[in-house]
Amino acid sequence: MNVFRNQHAYGREMQPAQAAGFSFDAIRRLDPANVIMYLVTTLLVIGIIMIYSTSSAKIVDSAHSMNTTFLRHVMWVAIAVIGMLITMRLDYHYLQKYGMVIFAIAFIGLIVVLIPKFGTVTYGARRWIRFGSYFGYQPSEFAKLAMIIFMSGYITKNREKMSTFARGFVVPIVLIGVVSLLILKEPDFGTAMFISMISFVLIMAGGTRIIYVIFTMIASIPHLYQIMHNIPKYRHNRLLAFLDPWQDPAGIGYQIIQSWIALGSGGVAGLGLGESRQKLFFLPMSDNDFVFSIIGEEFGFIGTACVVIMFAVLTWQGIRICKSTLDPFGFFLSLGITVSLALQAAINIAVVTGSIPTKGLPLPFISTGGSSILLSMLGIGILLNIAKQSGRSDASASNGGSNRSIDI
Repeated sequence: MNVFRNQHAYGREMQPAQAAGFSFDAIRRLDPANVIMYLVTTLLVIGIIMIYSTSSAKIVDSAHSMNTTFLRHVMWVAIAVIGMLITMRLDYHYLQKYGMVIFAIAFIGLIVVLIPKFGTVTYGARRWIRFGSYFGYQPSEFAKLAMIIFMSGYITKNREKMSTFARGFVVPIVLIGVVSLLILKEPDFGTAMFISMISFVLIMAGGTRIIYVIFTMIASIPHLYQIMHNIPKYRHNRLLAFLDPWQDPAGIGYQIIQSWIALGSGGVAGLGLGESRQKLFFLPMSDNDFVFSIIGEEFGFIGTACVVIMFAVLTWQGIRICKSTLDPFGFFLSLGITVSLALQAAINIAVVTGSIPTKGLPLPFISTGGSSILLSMLGIGILLNIAKQSGRSDASASNGGSNRSIDI
C-alpha cells in the first residue's frame, strides 16, 4: 500500500477545513506543535514528580542522604530538553543527508555493547555502555531513532521501487534482521520486536506489497516454533507469569501481582501524592517500567486516564503533522516518530496492567532512564521541526496563491 498513490495522504489536509469557513485564529489555537509542547512538558513534570515520590522511599533504607535517582533523572530531563531545542531548530533534511552515518553509529554501538570490556551487565542483560556512575549510553535506544531516520530516507530514495521484491522487501528485511539479531544478543527481545514493528509499519506505508509480508510470516512459523521450544528460562518465566501469575505469587508472578495491587489500591481518585505503599520495596522497578502502577495508586483511575488521554492526543497531533507534511521524507520521519512513541506507551501500559507479557520498555517522558528520555525528546524536537517547516510551506503556498489571484 503506497501512500504516494493517494493524493490526500499528505500535504493539503487543511484546505477543505479552510474552505468550510474555519478562521485562521481557530486553527492557530489548535496548532499541533503547540499542543505537543504542552503535552510533553506536562508529561515531563508528571515524571519528575513521580520519580521523586518513588525514589524518596528508597532513601530511608539507604546509607546516602541524597536522592541520587531523582537528581540523575532531573539532570537527564535537562539534557533532553536542550537536545530537543537543538533538533527543533535543525533542518530535518540534514537527517536524510546523513542517515547512513547515523545508522552506522547505531550499528557500531550495538556491536560495542556486546564486548565485555565495554558493555555493562544490568538485570542479566548487556545493554549499557557506562561512563562513570551518572552517565550511560544504551545503544538499542539510539537504534530506535536511527532506524526510523534511515528507513525514512531509504523509502524516500526508493519510493518508485518499493513495490518490487528486491528494493521494497529484501533489502529492508536484511537490515531489520541484522539490527534485531544484535539486540537479541544482549538479550533484549522487547526492543528487537519493537524496532521490527516500527520498521514494518514504515516499509508497508512506503509501498511494500503486503503479500511479501504475509509469505514471510508463514515461512517464519517453523522458526518461531523452534524458538518457542528453545526459549530462555527468563522469557519462559515471563510467559508463565502472564498466563497465570497466581501460580507462583512469590516468584515469577510477584511483579505483576504487586502492579495489580498498586492499581487496585488507587481506586478512582488515588491515595494521594506520596502515599503509595507499593513503592516501599514491594513493586520492583517502580520508578522505571512500572511507574504507571504508582501513578494509578497515588492518583487513581483519574490519574491513569489522564496520562492515557495525553498520549492519545499526542499521537493524534503527531498524525496531524504527518498528514500536513509536504515532502515524503518528512512524512515517513514524522510517521515513524509518532508511531514509535505511541506504541512504546501502549506496550508499557499493557505490560503494567498484565495485558501482555513483561517487556523492558519504559513509559516515554515519565520513567527513569537517561537514554530513553533523551532519544524521546530528540524525536519530539524533530517532529516540531517538521511541523514548523510544514507551516512555512503552507504559508508560502497561500501567499503564492494570493499573489497569483491579484495578478489575474
